[in-house]
Amino acid sequence: MKKYITILFISIFALTTACKKDEPTPETDQEEVGSASITFTEVEAEAHGDHYHYAEIENPEVEKIDFTGSQMLPPAGAHTHLEVGKSYRFNVTIKDFAGRETQQSFVEKDDHHFAFILNIPENHAFVTYSDKKNDGTKVKVGVQGYITVLKASSTFTTRYIMRHLNPKVKETIDPKKDWNNTNFTSFTGANDLDLKFDLHFTEDGHGH
Repeated sequence: MKKYITILFISIFALTTACKKDEPTPETDQEEVGSASITFTEVEAEAHGDHYHYAEIENPEVEKIDFTGSQMLPPAGAHTHLEVGKSYRFNVTIKDFAGRETQQSFVEKDDHHFAFILNIPENHAFVTYSDKKNDGTKVKVGVQGYITVLKASSTFTTRYIMRHLNPKVKETIDPKKDWNNTNFTSFTGANDLDLKFDLHFTEDGHGH
């Protein structure tokens, strides 16, 4: 009888351990993040069918959103204007409490990470990701990318979520279609980062 009990205990322990290994652990616990920022830098975009080619320009317009505090919030009342017809490169920077940048760790482990950018009004913007690993390999994660503003909008709250995905889940994501998928939790995993900020797509000449 003791033999069967021992075997049963070992089986339960093995199953529990296996389950724990399958559960994702956030790469960077948001409670341990010292600060974060999202920077939008104006670039030149040239349409090529269903995509754009982007080039840096001199004296670009730059908009930066800083997130601080225990809840990683931007300054109260702050919102960012992006102009219709313009394109911007966005860069997400994450620092720990020692001021060390950690965002590249998501890119290096691209098979387990993908960013979702939610609440942008449908058909108001074209978004694509353009991350690179340290060895130059191009991947789709969402630490860096481009946004082209197509239509004006009222101010809306955007949610940027860096998702730490379970094994093999990244293979089911289509970066062209799923970057704004509101059903992002169907891609099983845990959130490494969850940032909320206000955006406003404006016509040329709109005053801040």
